[in-house]
Amino acid sequence: MVNDGTLTLMEAVELYVKSLRAKDSNTQQHLVGFVRDMGGNRLVGKIQPSEIGEYGEQTLASGTHAVERLQSVRKFLSYANRKELTEHNLAQHLRIRRSRRSARNATGDGPRTVEVTRGGHRDLVEELEQRKAERGLLAAEIKRAAADKDVRENAPLEAARERHGLNEARIRDIEALLKDARISDAGLDGGMVAMGARVVLKDARGEKTYTVVSAMEASPAEGKISDVSPLGKAIMGKTSGQSVEVKTPRGTTRYRIVKVSS
Repeated sequence: MVNDGTLTLMEAVELYVKSLRAKDSNTQQHLVGFVRDMGGNRLVGKIQPSEIGEYGEQTLASGTHAVERLQSVRKFLSYANRKELTEHNLAQHLRIRRSRRSARNATGDGPRTVEVTRGGHRDLVEELEQRKAERGLLAAEIKRAAADKDVRENAPLEAARERHGLNEARIRDIEALLKDARISDAGLDGGMVAMGARVVLKDARGEKTYTVVSAMEASPAEGKISDVSPLGKAIMGKTSGQSVEVKTPRGTTRYRIVKVSS
């Protein structure tokens, strides 16, 4: 299979899940989170190695089942490369290392509470309500597809069950996140960059606006960067007019903070 340039990340994940001999709800849950963070409607062939590297850093910082989540994503990325859905083997840029913090959280030792912005908490609650409301529609879709007696080659039934499984996996993911979440919405702290702040940065390519969020809310495709990502850590506590240098898989980039707002 060769990617014709129109395959989205969501579609690529659905192909991968269908290819698995044994259906694993945990794998589906991990990939649902990956799709959400990266942007499901973006073209899978356009994802850059640097984005995967940053996703790995953010996931490890979140602590909760980080290693298991990254292992699931790495297997998907390897599959995508084998099927020529991506130009690069993005799995190589997803480093999996268990930090002391994530190891404690994985075993249940130490605090599991994670910080989330007020807006991020609201978005999670709204998404949870929406996905629970979709349960009835998905169940009806499965029932209609199952009306075909020959279930052995019933593609619509299989697709409906996959959508139901992904929806249920995402519901469990959100419920776990909300259980461990603590709202922290500092925004502006004496004019300095803090959690929840909107920051306009300028580099050699121009200006771009980011919102600083927690690791569990980070979504590079939406301009939401984690406070523990390389860029997030570099600008935290800084003010307008200051410059920072950030090391990424593509090299070192210099940014100037143009504006900080709440």
